Amino acid sequence: MNDNRLSFICQLRTEAHLQCKGSISKGNQGVSRSSSLERLQDEAVESRSAATIVADALRDGILQQRLHGGDRLTQDAVAARFCVSQMIVREAFKQLATEGFLKAEPRRGVSVALLTAEEAWEITQLRSLVEAQALEWAIPRMAKADLDGAGRLLAELDIAKSTDRIIALNARFHDALYAPAGKARTLALIAALRLNFERYLRFTWEETGHLEQSQREHWQILDLCKARDVEGACHALKRHLAATGDILAQCLRARDASSRSEHAATAE
Repeated sequence: MNDNRLSFICQLRTEAHLQCKGSISKGNQGVSRSSSLERLQDEAVESRSAATIVADALRDGILQQRLHGGDRLTQDAVAARFCVSQMIVREAFKQLATEGFLKAEPRRGVSVALLTAEEAWEITQLRSLVEAQALEWAIPRMAKADLDGAGRLLAELDIAKSTDRIIALNARFHDALYAPAGKARTLALIAALRLNFERYLRFTWEETGHLEQSQREHWQILDLCKARDVEGACHALKRHLAATGDILAQCLRARDASSRSEHAATAE
């Protein structure tokens, strides 16, 4: 990430820090701030806020491919760039490793996780199971407004050009389908799986012509939801997710094979 981007992130961190401290002081006017417990609370809030900002910026860098799979990240370098302590960077690294964006290895440190066909397949299988269940719960509870809203999102997706816009609309369409289920834990799990899969979606849509097929499948799924065909809609959704995963896995395997061939030729 360039210096201007990092300076802006540091500014955001400072503003968040000031807002956090301001809200705490307003809520405790006339109350002593001297206790150790209160100081620890303030420090914990500040630390979490800063770690979240660093994690958000690094995640954005990975998703936007300014940081690439295999890139090494060191705590001291990131801490210096973001004007924070190494403890805060460590928390940010831990969060991103849990999400699957970073990989921590003993004696080798932290690096940006590589895109692999195996992980793409695993996430696709999980999405198929969880999202189909959410859709099954949602369809009987869908109102006309829900279906109309999903249709408007697809109409926007039909004419979207930028990858960022396409990914955002795609996520909003799927969310619109599942939201009527009213299952907060399931929806949170879907959001977490999709967040990590976004790197793969970018790769799929930027390297292949899969978007047109994906959009045709979106309209078919919506039509089945309108017909209240629960079994048909869930089957179509699983097929839709599997198709994306299959294309992605094929592309990744082809990329890896090409890379191995290039390395072999260089070694000769």
